[in-house]
Amino acid sequence: MAETDAEVVAMLAGELGYPNETEAIRARVRAIGEPDLLLVAVDASDEAVGFIQAHRVCIIEVGFRVEILGLVVSSSARRSGIGRRLIAEAERWAKSIGAAAISVRSNTKRTEAHIFYPALGYKKIKTQAVYEKQRARSRERGARSGEE
Repeated sequence: MAETDAEVVAMLAGELGYPNETEAIRARVRAIGEPDLLLVAVDASDEAVGFIQAHRVCIIEVGFRVEILGLVVSSSARRSGIGRRLIAEAERWAKSIGAAAISVRSNTKRTEAHIFYPALGYKKIKTQAVYEKQRARSRERGARSGEE
């Protein structure tokens, strides 16, 4: 994946319910760097139809692994083997860097994903809640409240 893929990646992320500005995606691609695998899939006419992001991580409790952070295939290209090929590339990369396992998290509302991953040999190992706390940027926060 390159910065030039930002527009199509933003569009694909939007299909999955994650709307993004192209410039925000471009900045993230620049920031990701070495620890991640980023691939864009194209069809026969060189049109981007999907992407995958996988990250290498060493977690104290479970060891060195690869986690798939994002997999999106355009609704117009689903069920054509693109997702399987992207997963296969992530698995090859995981093997090449010596990762003991590859994991993926999937929102409970993504029912197709809960059929897709087990069909590829992935086993559900737990259910969990995800918590997030948004941090306001200090300059933006001060500007909104009239402080600074």
